[in-house]
Amino acid sequence: MNTRQKNHATAFRLSLSALMAALGTVLMLSSNLIPVLTYVAPMLASLTLIPILSEFGKKYAWMTWAVTALLALLLCADREAAFFYLFIGWYPILKPALDRISSRVTRILAKLALFTLVFVLLFVLLTFVMGLEDMKSEMLLSIVVYAMLVATMLLYDRVYERMALIYERRLRNRLFRNPQSR
Repeated sequence: MNTRQKNHATAFRLSLSALMAALGTVLMLSSNLIPVLTYVAPMLASLTLIPILSEFGKKYAWMTWAVTALLALLLCADREAAFFYLFIGWYPILKPALDRISSRVTRILAKLALFTLVFVLLFVLLTFVMGLEDMKSEMLLSIVVYAMLVATMLLYDRVYERMALIYERRLRNRLFRNPQSR
C-alpha cells in the first residue's frame, strides 16, 4: 500500500468515526426532547461504536466514544444522560474481553460487578459532586432505579449482541462494498 492509499484509508477511518460520533451525539441530544430517554439514549448512542469497532478496532472506537462523550457533556441539557454515556458508553469496547470469560456464571457476575461499580461511581458523582440532591433524598427510589438499570444493562448486553450480528450479516456488505477502502 503506497502513501496515498494509506492517507486515503486513514481519512476514511477518521471520517466514518466522526460520522458515528455525530450520530451518537444526536442520539444523546434526543434525551433533551424526551426525558424518558435519559438511560436509553446513551445505550443507543453506544451502538454507533459497532461498525467502528468491527472495521477499525479499539483505537478508533475509543476515539469515537471520547468525542461523543465530550460533545454530549458540552451540548446535552440532560446532564444525567451525558454522564451515563461517559460512564457506560465504552461498554461495547470492553464487551469482547468480558465475553471471553469461559464460565457463563462468572461472565454474568463480572458484568454485574462492572455495572454496579459504574452505577455507584455515577451515583456518587451526580449526588455529591454535581449536587443533584434530589437523588440523595430519594435513596429508596435510587435502589429501585439501580435494580431496573441492572436489568436494563443485562438486556442491553443481549441487544448489543443482536445488533452486532445484524451489522455483520446484513449491513456490513452494504456499507463497505470496496474492502480496499478500509
